[in-house]
Amino acid sequence: MVLYAKAQPGLKGDYYTGTNFERKILTRVDPELNFHWNRNGPATNMPRSYYSIRWTGKIMAPVTGQYGFFAKVDDGIRVWVGNKKVMDSWQLNDSKNYSGTILLEAGRYYDLRVDYFNAMLGGELELHWKRPDQKKPLIRFSDNSGDLITAQYFRQAAPPVAVEAKPVKPAPIPPPPKPAQPIGKPVRDIAKVTPKPVSPASPVAKPVIVPKPVSETTVIAVTPQPASAPEPQSGLTAGETVVLRNVQFEQSSYSLLPESSIELDKLVAALKTNAQWRIDVAGHTDNVGDPRLNRALSENRAKVVATYLIRHGIAEERIETKGYGGSQPIADNAIETERVKNRRVAITVR
Repeated sequence: MVLYAKAQPGLKGDYYTGTNFERKILTRVDPELNFHWNRNGPATNMPRSYYSIRWTGKIMAPVTGQYGFFAKVDDGIRVWVGNKKVMDSWQLNDSKNYSGTILLEAGRYYDLRVDYFNAMLGGELELHWKRPDQKKPLIRFSDNSGDLITAQYFRQAAPPVAVEAKPVKPAPIPPPPKPAQPIGKPVRDIAKVTPKPVSPASPVAKPVIVPKPVSETTVIAVTPQPASAPEPQSGLTAGETVVLRNVQFEQSSYSLLPESSIELDKLVAALKTNAQWRIDVAGHTDNVGDPRLNRALSENRAKVVATYLIRHGIAEERIETKGYGGSQPIADNAIETERVKNRRVAITVR
């Protein structure tokens, strides 16, 4: 008789709320990593934003040679193949491509782990590879010329291994134990032994615990004061673009500074008062540095502002975001005192 170890195609996915695997919601097997969660979360009981997923399993190399792995991702990704990290971009990304290479041997199964998180708005992840037997050389990975890795190369366990099942002989039944022989003097029959009377024990008085006097405490009643609501953003009209001058970020980052909440809370109040308003949130930078990085930075800053509004009760469908980088200056980029005006987030009411 031959037995086979079970091996399930696909990768085991552990799904969490929070961008750093805070609370597990579900576990399932995914045949491939090809997801576009634009309007919904990855599962019915998960949010559209702020979640993380960890896929684990094994991947089989069909041929020997240098493999190229690349991913199209929004937002962060890390990939390990055979305990080697081949990809690491644990940050906000807007549908960007990342790649890495590793040498694999034909027929071997390698441990595979993929970490992913999505912060604000919709998420996206595609995991591709370029095999050594492909005709195209491994020169660039951003052209999406590789193939999606399908379930036939994924396993939840090692591949099936034939095992010869040996018959098991039943264990012999041991003989019943022999009665024990008396040793020394015979013991008197317990039933014939007259017990000696036992004098009742004197009752022991339980100690009385006297509670310590509690010192009086003067209680001062505090009347809660009603929190003052933020004043609505004034002067907003349909079609008008307003710069949020007091919405600031850390330098070269999309981390919102705490003082920005004052102006954003006013904007939230105005949007709640005017339920018919829809807004466009636009991020801008100066022209210093790589234009592509500046555009990505401006997009992420606009998304952070949109996320703040959504978390404070503004419906997501009322907000659109866009990043322009340094393509729309409103001041002279040659002078720092003027250049700072170009680093801004603006809203347009429609």
